[in-house]
Amino acid sequence: MAWFAELAGKAESLLNNLDEQTGAALRNHNSVLKKKHDIHPEHAWGQKNRPVPRNLKKTSGTDTLDTYVSKDGRKLSPPAHHQSHSPVKDSKVVARERSPRTRHLSVKKPIQFTLNHCPKILVGDFKDDIHDDQFGLKRRRYSLPTDFELISNENLTYKMQNLEVENAVLKNELNIMNREVSELLNRLRKIEDGNILINGFQELSKTHIKLESSEILNQRSALDKETTNTQLEQLKQKINELTSVEIEKYKGQIQNKETELSVLRDRNKELEDQVQELTEKFNGNQSSHIKLENELRHAQSTIGELQNDLVRSTAECQRLEKDWETYKLRVKSMLYAKDSEIKTLQQGANVAENTRTLIEQLESLQKERDELSESVVRIRVESGEMQQQVEQLEGQLSASGRAVAALREALRDERAARNRADTQARALAKELKSMEIETGQTIADLRTALRDKENELNHLRDTTSSIRTTDTSALNVADYDVMQNSIDNDKIHYLTETLVQKQGKIDSLLADNNMLKIQLDKLQSKYKCEISNLRASNAHSVVNLHEEGRPRARHDTTVSGMGKFSLRIGQVLRRNPLFRVFIIIYMIGLHFWVLTVLLTSTPESYLTRPSKMK
Repeated sequence: MAWFAELAGKAESLLNNLDEQTGAALRNHNSVLKKKHDIHPEHAWGQKNRPVPRNLKKTSGTDTLDTYVSKDGRKLSPPAHHQSHSPVKDSKVVARERSPRTRHLSVKKPIQFTLNHCPKILVGDFKDDIHDDQFGLKRRRYSLPTDFELISNENLTYKMQNLEVENAVLKNELNIMNREVSELLNRLRKIEDGNILINGFQELSKTHIKLESSEILNQRSALDKETTNTQLEQLKQKINELTSVEIEKYKGQIQNKETELSVLRDRNKELEDQVQELTEKFNGNQSSHIKLENELRHAQSTIGELQNDLVRSTAECQRLEKDWETYKLRVKSMLYAKDSEIKTLQQGANVAENTRTLIEQLESLQKERDELSESVVRIRVESGEMQQQVEQLEGQLSASGRAVAALREALRDERAARNRADTQARALAKELKSMEIETGQTIADLRTALRDKENELNHLRDTTSSIRTTDTSALNVADYDVMQNSIDNDKIHYLTETLVQKQGKIDSLLADNNMLKIQLDKLQSKYKCEISNLRASNAHSVVNLHEEGRPRARHDTTVSGMGKFSLRIGQVLRRNPLFRVFIIIYMIGLHFWVLTVLLTSTPESYLTRPSKMK
């Protein structure tokens, strides 16, 4: 639509240019006519000046167009060639000659035919520029050139061919303007000559007629008022009769309602007493229930911690056993290799006393190995016993878990505790990772030590082979004995340190296991006491725990849906104290509101019937 808007803008600009050109052409044409007709002192299309006639009844607006006198005494006349035309014929001519384009322009720019805004070409130009005329009309000042001869004939013909239609339209509009100005001048003359009196008599007659019609209307309105007053009196009498009857009825109803209110107040007092007793009982039960829930949560948290400790201890025991088995296999392989080497050395001819000492040391090491194997067997037996104890504890925990499963529905608030446990588990996982790193470091140290020992054994083999071949055997054997003694001492010291560390770890694990057993026994005793207390205090409750921890119904549940709904509401009220307090406050407020409504309100029929009668 942008191109359409541009076309419309261009068309408007062309129309404005055409209007300006036609106006300029008309002005130039008027100026040329004035120059050609300088002999005649009157206006180009005006009439000869005549004195203003005093007999205004005989004059008409269409037959003669007289002039009016300005402040300076000059007489101006409207155009003369429009006098013979009637307004009906002129309107027909205008309707015939007007085009759709001019209609569109007249809709956009309506002409206001007033004396202050009418052009001076239609009335007549003034000679003096200083003074204004009677109606504030100033002299037209032409901005375009006045010489008509300066413009070439070719341009004028071209413009007049393009502007014939608009000139005709403008002429029609000028004719209409001249007619309206002549009518205005005639009215002014009538006003100056005293035509106001005739209009005044006509207006007086009209006012008399209006007064007579208004008196008739006033009489009719008075009759209507009298009829309405009589109807109002009748309605008032009916309303008074109805109100008296209704008041008596309402008094009887109020007395009945007062008796009902007294009965309801007594019932309300009884219900309030019952509610207070029930609230006290419920608060006591709730406090005991909250204590038990807190203790159960604490017990579950401790049980979870103990289970985690047991899992960690069992994992550490398994790791230690695996490490011990691997270490034992490595030591066995090393001892077997040493035994084979000793046998080969004993079979040889060049055996010295130092080798015998080494053999004795090896025998002592074998004895220590046997002792260590016996200690490992003992540790295995103890670990088996610990596993049995752990299994027993797991059985006890499973039994306690069955008992706790019945109360899991009431313990949904454990999410916060679970989050805390997750944080603790993360911390424990970090600790386990650190322990794994430490164990990895120890395993790496053991591997390095074994590699060193293997290198030493290879070195010993090389030295033994060199002893057989060389002649200087005494010196080499002495050096070998010194090195072997230092190596054996280091090995014995390292093995003793590792055994002491492992025994310390085993002792700490046993102590932790004993502590866990003691804590489990305490928790079991507390749990049994709590279950007994719950059975004693909540004998009227719906759920009763068996010895195995399974819930069973104490009383027969109703089959109807209302019974189930009431049971659920009771459970919700027991679990949520805020909801219970809200319901109590709601009941009290509802009773109070009902009482205030009954005491203060009036029935709707008492208020609505009089309004309907009106």
